[in-house]
Amino acid sequence: MPTGPQFHDRYRTIDEPRILDALMLLGWAFFEPTDTIRATARQALGDWVKGGLGVRMTAQGTRLFDPVEVVYHLKNAGRMGQDGFWAAHYVTTSRRLVEDLRARPPGRLDVTLRRRFCLRGATQGRTLRLRMPLPLASRCSELDIHPLPASEGETCTLADGRLELQLRATDRAQAWLGARVGFVPRPVVMEDSPPDPALYLKPAEGLIRITDPVAALSRHLAGTQPPAGAVRAFWDFILDNFLAGPVHYDQIPANAPLDWVLASGCCDCHLASAFLVALCRARGIPARLVSGNFLYPRSPTMHYWAEIHMDERGWLPFDFMSWDLSRGGQDVNWRDYFYGRVDARLISQCLPRACTGPIGIPIPPGWRVLQTTEGRAVKIDLVDLDGHSLHTDYVTVETENRVEKETIRYMAKT
Repeated sequence: MPTGPQFHDRYRTIDEPRILDALMLLGWAFFEPTDTIRATARQALGDWVKGGLGVRMTAQGTRLFDPVEVVYHLKNAGRMGQDGFWAAHYVTTSRRLVEDLRARPPGRLDVTLRRRFCLRGATQGRTLRLRMPLPLASRCSELDIHPLPASEGETCTLADGRLELQLRATDRAQAWLGARVGFVPRPVVMEDSPPDPALYLKPAEGLIRITDPVAALSRHLAGTQPPAGAVRAFWDFILDNFLAGPVHYDQIPANAPLDWVLASGCCDCHLASAFLVALCRARGIPARLVSGNFLYPRSPTMHYWAEIHMDERGWLPFDFMSWDLSRGGQDVNWRDYFYGRVDARLISQCLPRACTGPIGIPIPPGWRVLQTTEGRAVKIDLVDLDGHSLHTDYVTVETENRVEKETIRYMAKT
């Protein structure tokens, strides 16, 4: 039986107001925040605490939570039929995001990306190279990039898929990097054959690790089926046996991350995609990881998915956002929505060749992500174990077919 992630008091460091802000975006991305919605979110959080969600009380009587634990609990309770929030709010919002983008006329998109780096602890006098992702030129057309002005003493360098800021560390607390980007998305690349098949069959690449248990599972699921049948078996296994949600990466062994997924029964979008890629590679099917941003105007979250090379059709995308869309695989109308296709995406990495690289500040093992809104932008905050920001992304998406600019809302990763 899967064990699930392990939760402890040391992870419970995020105050209740920030958790409620995240819940309101998870369940009400298309609504203006109101006291009534916040009260509903607070009631749901209280019900989960009564149902076993962990909480840490401070000496002042306030409650602290682990955002990973909160999302895992609400999804697991929903999957087990013990709570209605996931189906009524989270899944409904996810589907509406997809449908809203599908209903928009295709065309050019304008995206503003800004990243704030926390420089707390940076050695004064040291030269820093700070990075943020941008669209890959090969995965879009009509690409037009305008970096935001750098401050005095800073140098901005533009490269394919990334923007870099070079500066000398002082006693300043933060630095900013950003750009306004216009492009026409091209989420699928058609290639007759992989340029280097061996590159996409490597047994070890980041989270992609073909261990003995992963290889044995690939053989068991694929059997003697042709590649198309094997991919279908791999997809169904992941969709039916894992819970898609955030995880604590400090619990995952670097040499066998997918063994941990098998044992825990839980994976985020990065791990789920890596698992599918590993199963494919173990079967001799070229596969790779792709990442970037959704382009839902109300929820342009960062995301990972997989691409698999099918001989007769070239590279095809597979995205386990389908897990939430289909309520854990239960709804056949949504189960395969992103099987062999995706919607418009901002693609900034196509691994292993095209990657952003080190972002320029150290990231501790116990990081988490908090997603809220600030003004018109979604705010994607990478925080350490104590709840302090490491870096924060602000993302807005506009379409040329909109007369008025939309207010952006953000929904959490699968």
